Amino acid sequence: MKVVLKHGKEKFLQRGYPWVFQNQVHRVDGGPARGDIVIIEDASGKAYGQGFFHDESQIVVRFLTGRTDVEIDDKFFHARIARAVELREQMFGTTTHARLVFGESDGIPGTIVDRYGDVLTWTTLCYGVDRRRDAFLDILSEVRSPVAIVERNDADLRDKDGLEERSGVLRGTLPDEIVIDEAGVRYRVDVLNGPKTGFFIDQRINRQAVRLFARGRSVLDVFCADGGFGLHAAAAGADSVHAIDTSEPALDRLRSNVELNGFGDRYRIEQADALDRLTSLAQDGVTYDLVILDPPAFAKSKRHRESAKRAYQSININAFKLLAPGGILVTSSCSQAIDESHFEKIVRYAARVAGVATRRLARGSQSPDHPILDTMPETSYLKLFVYQKLADELPS
Repeated sequence: MKVVLKHGKEKFLQRGYPWVFQNQVHRVDGGPARGDIVIIEDASGKAYGQGFFHDESQIVVRFLTGRTDVEIDDKFFHARIARAVELREQMFGTTTHARLVFGESDGIPGTIVDRYGDVLTWTTLCYGVDRRRDAFLDILSEVRSPVAIVERNDADLRDKDGLEERSGVLRGTLPDEIVIDEAGVRYRVDVLNGPKTGFFIDQRINRQAVRLFARGRSVLDVFCADGGFGLHAAAAGADSVHAIDTSEPALDRLRSNVELNGFGDRYRIEQADALDRLTSLAQDGVTYDLVILDPPAFAKSKRHRESAKRAYQSININAFKLLAPGGILVTSSCSQAIDESHFEKIVRYAARVAGVATRRLARGSQSPDHPILDTMPETSYLKLFVYQKLADELPS
């Protein structure tokens, strides 16, 4: 069974891009079923490797290997998963949480496996992987021996691969409580109902970096979610933390985490629309020493880029206005459709509009357990900058 590309459409595969789209395909030979393994050939008959086939998705083939003489079986996937897990164990040792598998970057297309203590979460957008779910769960059980494996396949993106949304415990027994520890800060994680697979693991390095700037400062933590950044600021000795989010369930989890860490005397928690509240705080002349912006993805795709740009400009303009002279802005974007260079221009523009002079102190990306595949821009999505507002304003 094979997928034959149109003339000239092999250049993306030659560069290492791991998807074949509908408009690249000339014909499909052999009648493969959805989720089967197919060989990819160019118009001249040259083979480029093997991948998962999907007859209805815009992504017709998700690439697996550049070799055609390798059998794609349980042994093949066991080696891939074991290699991915080994890398995370080398990075983080016995840490309580990590992303063990990050999709195409680990050679398991469209698939995410996260670890929270002895519990694993399983997410996939790929029909070929979903069809082999039990085999993958067997491999994960052998490699990691979890007490439970939880399915978090509740994203609407699954519809694009003809997959239904599902969540629940697939194997084992879920503990009554899951608590993770990140550099001494503890979080209760709800793997069934929490954000993503239960927690925002991708910011782990950036959260710890923010501790450098938090001691003795008043902090505004906007889009605070479960308290990821703000709790680290409090642990580093921040005088106060004002946390804002629109989600009451997220704030309930934050309250639980604040209590767990004993930071209640320094926390003020407020439910509000973040964009509106930032504007009103700036209009009221309130100031903070450290402002943290960690919004959800404003741009889910390229067609949302302009509206996302306006939203990022708005929150960053107000954040600069809210900073006291010498204050620190930590600003982040997880919109893959806006790259790092574009996001940096947005933040610099916001500083000019706010009339403040700045200097950049640090930059960040996604945690290394979310490795970036150089040939696939989609695997790079998280950007973070740390700027200081200088005492001197820009010339008017």
